[in-house]
Amino acid sequence: MKSLFLDTRILDKAARERYFLSEELMMENAAAALERAVLEQIASHTGKNETQSVVILCGSGNNGADGYALARRLSALRVTRSTDGSDTANGEDIFRTIMPVVISVSAPKSELCKIQAERAAKCGVDCVPLDSEESSMKDKTSLSGEVERLLSCADIIMDCVFGSGFHGDLDGKTRRLCKKANAAEAIRISCDVPTGVREDGSVSEGAFCAARTVTMGALKLSLYNDATKDYAGKITCEDLGISRRLFESAAGDGEHADEKGKPAAQLLEESDMTLPYRKNQLVNKGSFGHAAVASGEKIGASCIAGEAALHFGAGLVSLVRLGMKFEKSELPQVTPELMTASDFPSNTTAVAFGMGLGRSEGVAKPYFDWLCAHADIPCVVDADACFAPDLPEFLRTKGDGIVLTPHPKEFQAVLKNCGAGNYTIQECVIERPRLIEQFCRAFPKTVLLVKGANPMIGRFDGSQFQLYVNPLGTNSLAKAGSGDVLAGLICALLSQGRDALDAAINGSLAHALASRQFKNNYSLTPLSLIEAVARL
Repeated sequence: MKSLFLDTRILDKAARERYFLSEELMMENAAAALERAVLEQIASHTGKNETQSVVILCGSGNNGADGYALARRLSALRVTRSTDGSDTANGEDIFRTIMPVVISVSAPKSELCKIQAERAAKCGVDCVPLDSEESSMKDKTSLSGEVERLLSCADIIMDCVFGSGFHGDLDGKTRRLCKKANAAEAIRISCDVPTGVREDGSVSEGAFCAARTVTMGALKLSLYNDATKDYAGKITCEDLGISRRLFESAAGDGEHADEKGKPAAQLLEESDMTLPYRKNQLVNKGSFGHAAVASGEKIGASCIAGEAALHFGAGLVSLVRLGMKFEKSELPQVTPELMTASDFPSNTTAVAFGMGLGRSEGVAKPYFDWLCAHADIPCVVDADACFAPDLPEFLRTKGDGIVLTPHPKEFQAVLKNCGAGNYTIQECVIERPRLIEQFCRAFPKTVLLVKGANPMIGRFDGSQFQLYVNPLGTNSLAKAGSGDVLAGLICALLSQGRDALDAAINGSLAHALASRQFKNNYSLTPLSLIEAVARL
């Protein structure tokens, strides 16, 4: 896992004070990191004897200063190809020439930006102002012909306009600039945070859309909001003169620690996943639990969840419809691997319900009542059960051993149902970290997994709130039935004795990593996803 922070400017200031690092020295390290990103991109280009045009968009603050420093550094480089095919800098045989040019979005304002701009100018870096005499004669959002030409011919466009801490909206001229940059046939890289991505993870209209974001010092939570995923691209974190470990701990610990400098969340990695491998040989099907999946109006949803649970290690899986027998016409949908019952089996070790259950009045109450009467049996609550009016009382009564797995629309219903407020679906996406914490503090020990492009998992144990972000999924999961698979995976882990938080994290990781096995991202189906999980 890696730490995610709300505001790394606190760490930046603390690192300067604690390790006697000047702001200018840290800026040079940032520019060196951006330079490496540019050279890596050029090295991946197979052409020879070419001029590589690097257009750097510079703002007026320290993010812009990073850009000016990068331009100065690039102006001193020659990139060559040696006989063994590897790229070297400042070699004798010149195959490529880097041509950096700055587009000044606004005049430098911060002291370091003024200094770095002057240095770049003295080193011969061309600088084209965004507000030229030509563009000022047109409407307020037009660009000059020179700016348009530079962007259309660029091989790499580096975004150094705004960094972390951005609020508000982009002005019309910057939106126009970003729109033109986004349309260019160039590799787009952002410094620290893409221009237009706000500190809370929301995105301003016309934001810069990067293929890669080189963030500085430590990872920002704002880069992992769902709204940001299409703008940040591949995210890498670079050091600013000290290791990330020292940078992240610069704000101190113990009684003198700055709480604002503490991690806001943990970023999950593939190495964090622990699959339910079986170690002992003297075992039977009962050794791995009995997962019970509630089946309602849409039997297909429970069948998918049941199959996922069986493929993820549960020893037995039953579809349960309390007080009702399955119709003969429904049974052909149930594979022979799954059992059916009108009551929970006596050896049930975990329950999943809500998938296809229906929303008719009182349909979820019998399941809530049974689970409250069997306090030691954990459960996954999903889909239609998120809309049940009995949900808040159930959460308060049962408390521990619950994993709640809504998507944004269901999360909206959960918040309203539980008295946490009326939010739009967009607010449920953008404000997820805050809303998850708010909910978890109101319902301690309940694990909340809010699905999305980057699922977030929260839990408050009564003293500490924990938030985890899973960035590993793909858009192939945007398919009916994917959520049913996730519920089944988590239920399988619960049935085998994993605690609720562990089951939510590992179920989510398996779900995400399995989705990466599909060559064509449109081709995933729930059953093929289950098969992919089995191949992890």
